[in-house]
Amino acid sequence: MGKTKKLIELENKTIEILEKQAKLQKRSLKNYLEFMIEDTALNFSEPSEEYKAMMDDMIERDENGRLITHSLKDILKQYGR
Repeated sequence: MGKTKKLIELENKTIEILEKQAKLQKRSLKNYLEFMIEDTALNFSEPSEEYKAMMDDMIERDENGRLITHSLKDILKQYGR
């Protein structure tokens, strides 16, 4: 997958805020912006075919009464928490 460069203009105050957040994550501002933009774009993308198939299978098992679920309380109890 190729990459494209884009020039963006932001207010100085915005840059200051983003630089502080980048430092908190031990990232450069450029890296932080790229990470945030890519992460946001992924949230808009369609789920993979594998994920859709897995969810379809879980829905089918739930509708047919074959899906086994456990409460958070039971899971914490099982692992001694």
